[in-house]
Amino acid sequence: MKVKLLSSTENFIKVIATAARVCYSGLPLEELLSRYSEEDDISLIKRVVGMGHLSVVEHAVFTFEVDRELKEELFKILMEKPYLKISERESSFIVSLNLRTALELISEMPELEFVNSLKEFIPGFLIP
Repeated sequence: MKVKLLSSTENFIKVIATAARVCYSGLPLEELLSRYSEEDDISLIKRVVGMGHLSVVEHAVFTFEVDRELKEELFKILMEKPYLKISERESSFIVSLNLRTALELISEMPELEFVNSLKEFIPGFLIP
């Protein structure tokens, strides 16, 4: 185990799509949550992210346990992305980041092992 997912925002596809709809719709939140299928949500997220509106994907947060052997990578990332949260434990690190940061890392630092591990936990339709 070099990178292990500890937690993520529950039903984050629905959360992201609802955040996007709140920006553009006058419908009540309850209706926004129940009216659209997962296919509708994915289609909307693709469209919104494709337009560069990445703030909506910040609503999805992931927390990982990361082996100490990736320490140098984590601190390299931290220098570029200060919104990464890192807690040191005796035998590992706990790392939290939002989906926007993860997508930016995949695009900007694909050579890092930690970054490549993130792809396993992100829906393929979001990965460039």
